[in-house]
Amino acid sequence: MMTALVARSQNGVIGKDGGLPWHCKGDLQFFKRTTMDRKIVVGRTTFEGLPPLKGRDIYVLTRNPDAAFKNATAIHSADEIPEDAIICGGAAVYDLTLGRCDEILVTTVKQDVEGDTFFNPRWLADFKPVETLEETGEYSIVSYKRVS
Repeated sequence: MMTALVARSQNGVIGKDGGLPWHCKGDLQFFKRTTMDRKIVVGRTTFEGLPPLKGRDIYVLTRNPDAAFKNATAIHSADEIPEDAIICGGAAVYDLTLGRCDEILVTTVKQDVEGDTFFNPRWLADFKPVETLEETGEYSIVSYKRVS
């Protein structure tokens, strides 16, 4: 089963300048708990915006056949993604991979922010919300499962 993690603001922003345009401690803690000792897949821009992530095997999905990354493995197609990986963005990676996912864990940060990358509502077209995993005044995390 492949899972994706998506964090968005309430106005649909998922990124700005290659990073997150908010700081939400609860979401960061959830990300760490969910991805620790796991394989994660990110795009190049997302990878470059990440702090060092210890305890994870990182795969960077890139179009550049000569790409090499410190502390990460370059992959060049969705077919190279390990089956048990967690998809962690950005938008182009979600576009390529959500069709293979059985679950999407969506954090909604309860604020409006400016950004340059946005959540695409069609990403959830084949999913239904099944459980609220966390809910605070600052954010919510909802598990969506694929509709068969």
